[in-house]
Amino acid sequence: MQQRTFDVETPATPAGMSDIEWQTRLELAACYRMVDHYQWTSVVYNHITCRIPGTEHLLINPFGMRYDEICASDLIKIDIDGNKLSGSDWPVNVAGYVIHSAIHQARPNDLHCVIHTHEAVSQAICATNTPVIPVTQEGCQFHERVGYHDFSGIVLDEAEQERISAALGEKNHTLVLRNHGLITAGASCCWAFVRHYAFIRNATVQLQAMAAGKL
Repeated sequence: MQQRTFDVETPATPAGMSDIEWQTRLELAACYRMVDHYQWTSVVYNHITCRIPGTEHLLINPFGMRYDEICASDLIKIDIDGNKLSGSDWPVNVAGYVIHSAIHQARPNDLHCVIHTHEAVSQAICATNTPVIPVTQEGCQFHERVGYHDFSGIVLDEAEQERISAALGEKNHTLVLRNHGLITAGASCCWAFVRHYAFIRNATVQLQAMAAGKL
């Protein structure tokens, strides 16, 4: 069978920007579009962040822009303290910075992309006291890799970062935010996205099994 090939031309790196930052922007923008495609969005809320490799700088979505609108050039570069480093007329969502920077600071060597959503299936799991049970083949990756964080209101206080970091620990890559939503993280946008997808699939099967009285 003849292998099919596709010629994809990526936009050239803008003047004054490193190739690695531009590549990270392209991958993160694509991740936003994929999250929109799977309908995991909450209008303009929630966030996906990614660290620019070799730096302490993060990319985050402009607050007020829908996921299906976001392009690589729209993403805002911030430092680990939440200060804007790139020009943009859009603000940065404070709650997004507090949650994501806690994870980026706690796990700088392995968790470079962080996805947070309020998707309905994972929120249903977050609304129960039931732990995540690996009931699918894909769900096995969450065995002893899920942390739990109790809800205490909209995350605007940086003191909350310590509790988020503690729930994440040294080996978890996924957080169940009780009565709130889901966080998955990974070494790249691809890994964080695949974990999000696998968690939602596992949560769907787990909830259906629970409803059938089989768990």
